[in-house]
Amino acid sequence: MAMRPQPHDAAPATALRREVLWIAAATVVGAALRLQGLPRLGFVHFDEGIYAMAGLWPFRTAGLAGLDPSVIPYAPVGFPFLVGLFDMALGPGDAAAILASIVAGVLTIPAAGWLARRTFGPGAGAAAATLVALSCFHVSFSRMALTDATFLLAWVLGLALAGRFLERPGFGNAMGLGAGVGAAQLVKYNGWLLGAAVIAVAAAELADPRARSDRRRLRAVWGFGAMAAVVAAAIYAPWFRFVDAHGGYGSLLAHHRSYMGGVGSWMVHLGLQFEEADALSGGWTWRLAGYGAAALASLAIALPRSRASWREPAWLGLGLLGAVVLPRFLWPASASMLPASWRDTPAARLLAAAWLMLTVLTPFYHPYARLWLPLLLLCWVLVAGLVARALRAAGQGGARPVREILGVSLRGRSARGRVAFALFFVLVAAIVAPDLVPRPLAARPPRGLGPWDPSDSLRVAVREALPSVPAGVPSLRVLARPAAFYYIGGRISAQLEPGLSTLLEPERSGRWALVDAAMLDQEGDREAALASLLERWDVVGEFPARLNLPTLLDRDPLAARRPSIESAASVPLWLLRPRMPGAR
Repeated sequence: MAMRPQPHDAAPATALRREVLWIAAATVVGAALRLQGLPRLGFVHFDEGIYAMAGLWPFRTAGLAGLDPSVIPYAPVGFPFLVGLFDMALGPGDAAAILASIVAGVLTIPAAGWLARRTFGPGAGAAAATLVALSCFHVSFSRMALTDATFLLAWVLGLALAGRFLERPGFGNAMGLGAGVGAAQLVKYNGWLLGAAVIAVAAAELADPRARSDRRRLRAVWGFGAMAAVVAAAIYAPWFRFVDAHGGYGSLLAHHRSYMGGVGSWMVHLGLQFEEADALSGGWTWRLAGYGAAALASLAIALPRSRASWREPAWLGLGLLGAVVLPRFLWPASASMLPASWRDTPAARLLAAAWLMLTVLTPFYHPYARLWLPLLLLCWVLVAGLVARALRAAGQGGARPVREILGVSLRGRSARGRVAFALFFVLVAAIVAPDLVPRPLAARPPRGLGPWDPSDSLRVAVREALPSVPAGVPSLRVLARPAAFYYIGGRISAQLEPGLSTLLEPERSGRWALVDAAMLDQEGDREAALASLLERWDVVGEFPARLNLPTLLDRDPLAARRPSIESAASVPLWLLRPRMPGAR
């Protein structure tokens, strides 16, 4: 019998209206959370300054063709292009660049709701939108001028377009799939994973007797899929040529391979990713509010009709408690949805395939916290689908146990299927078990480093330091995050130093220096690096600045294991002048 997709777009009109209103309300709340204190936001992360300077392309004579090639190792052109558009509309500055990320983050809320609802039916969209809107993890990265919020939007839209293609392969949906993959690839270099997930589902269907019986559909999937690949390649081709003309694409690949680990570091990186996600989750109180609101959202759309029907989904309350006390619970909860997803529509299979791919591949890379966001989004959508399915099953009056409707029952499975099912959950337990003890940062957010705390300390420090530079100083040597150089903005002649070693050479031209403690930390020992500097330089002034939590975890993933990290977040700027001969 041919496998026919059963989309969930034809739900009763009343439930649809309720869900749309809930998603709209979640979007408004999410926008308010991300826009809070916008004037006090600034650049903190090393990469933000790179993207901000690349985003000045509209003000260059050559326009986008004159894009600063220094952005190539960090990201493709997508986010700098978006920053440039906001710079043109609002005027260049950190607020415009950060607002570009905020807008992308806000739009991800309804996009996630659409993806969840069209894949798993009524109730899933409202729950997924609520989880995204109230996620401290997502709020944190939406309020920074990094690629991650924009990529997550492209990732969600791409998954939705890919799901439509797998359900109804044809010319129009192939164009949509190609555009989705191409757009994701233009925001981050791992955007190709979206296309890889589609290929994985199509390949798996070749081994599925239900899918093989519909040969016409299989031919359409592979034929139009090849067309989508051509579209994606055409969209990415201009950037490929740009990279090839500025150092070569091989050099870019070699650069990113240097961040890859091996099998031996995989489990360590996975544990660090869990701990970083815990630290960025906002603490127990905020998690309780977020998961509770998501459960209420699903209840409002898929409320069981009888009191007896509450018996089956009663375990959801225990699951909510587990998710609050053990924040890593979200990952195994989403894993429990994989069997049902794999036996569902092609769009649901796609989410399961993407979840598996990201779970396997992400820990091979350096454990940057932000790399967990695409997988976390899939966890939100799958868990939202899990809750919605359970509630709808309960609303059917208990005709079948919820465990069977969710696909987690062993009844009717072959011996081989039961063994595979058991091995899968043993593997999940083995991976998660060592990391189920929450760290202190997961229980409470660090003081002054929360997602709504000001992040403009670097901008303020630069603004306070520049007036202390005498008019006769010919130039300022800057050993600082690129954002500091961006904030100087031509107010004084300045040059960016490549490293500490150049500042240890004799200074004979009378130039002063501005040094960032965050850069000295990269030398391994801040105090030793500063002591070596002070052998040739005198401190004119010290100007306080702080890292936010995402930046601190990117710089030092092990910080997630420490009971207190407030002191490590202090990274002052020092204004230095050359030491006079004979001075001590």
